[in-house]
Amino acid sequence: MKLFFTTVDLQKKMLCLLFVLTSVGCGKNNETVTLPPVKVNVVKAVVNDVPLYEDFVAQVHGESDVDIRSRVEGWVTSVNFKEGSAVKKGSLLYIIDDSQYQTRVDREANELARAKTELVRTRSELSRVQPLTELNALSQKDLDNATAAYDAAQAQVMASEASLKNARIELGYTRVLAPFDGIVGISNVRVGDYVSRAGGTSVLTTISSIRGVRIRFQISEREYLRIAQMTSEEISSAKKNVQLILADGSLYPEKGEVNFADREIDPKTGTLTIEALFPNPKGLLRPGLFVKARLLLSTYPNAVLVPQRAVFQLQNLSQVFTVSDSNTLKVNIVQTGPKVGDAWIITKGLKQGDKVAVIGTASLTPNSRIEAVEMKWPDDAQKSIGNN
Repeated sequence: MKLFFTTVDLQKKMLCLLFVLTSVGCGKNNETVTLPPVKVNVVKAVVNDVPLYEDFVAQVHGESDVDIRSRVEGWVTSVNFKEGSAVKKGSLLYIIDDSQYQTRVDREANELARAKTELVRTRSELSRVQPLTELNALSQKDLDNATAAYDAAQAQVMASEASLKNARIELGYTRVLAPFDGIVGISNVRVGDYVSRAGGTSVLTTISSIRGVRIRFQISEREYLRIAQMTSEEISSAKKNVQLILADGSLYPEKGEVNFADREIDPKTGTLTIEALFPNPKGLLRPGLFVKARLLLSTYPNAVLVPQRAVFQLQNLSQVFTVSDSNTLKVNIVQTGPKVGDAWIITKGLKQGDKVAVIGTASLTPNSRIEAVEMKWPDDAQKSIGNN
């Protein structure tokens, strides 16, 4: 019985509360809540002649990359450089045991001395025989023999001089010198290693001249055909204005020039190798470095540009939100061209000066009222389109 009265009291209280809330709601006028306009970044579409670049993955090579090889056989007795350091032309890099080569020089020097002594003897003999033959005191045969001996002695002297010269050259090869100014690489041998003229032990180290560098990259057959159809002025401009994008995304301050294109399309890869030369006054570029070669292939005249973030793509349609004088949004269907930095070229649907909303992820619909906030172009876009 007590439970029944409790339930009834609870129902009465709920009904009273509902009546009070209904009375309060009916006592007020119906009011519409108006939200303030959403702040939206707005930029103006600009018009400019836009350079269109093409980027290609490239690799850096030294102006000269030379393998330093052993030209004699023997044990390495000295390594006279610090790996990775700069060396001057003629700097001593390695010393190879020269005992056997010095011995050969001494032997050939002795042979030359003996040959010269024989030459002196045969010359004296010829000088003695020649007048006696003229007096018929000796036969013509004696003169012929003396002349032949003298000629043979002369030939032997020349042969001994050549052998001695060759022995001295080989002795000089035991001192390995830098062929030019450059950066020396990691040494492939250490003191005590045996080196030879051929095989894997012949390459001692590598030296690269990096006062200037060579950049090599490949272009596809399609890209080659497109470039080949450019005008001579466009090709000349592209050759002389090669840029480099470094691995950190920065632009290398020096411009390069195309040096050559390979004679053929590589049948294995379907690409053509291009080489460009770049100055490297500060030594920033090192052989083996991967970069991007940027070529100016054409210029898009009077291009209308907007930030990429202002363009929405829905399947095959591209659209932007423009801002009217009354600060309301309007949808414009546009046609897009190439991307340039952080900007997009609009080929149809916008004109210079149109105010374009950069909405991002905001959920706004056409005819929405906004508060326009003037926005500067992103840095990347400014670099791409220049100052307007």
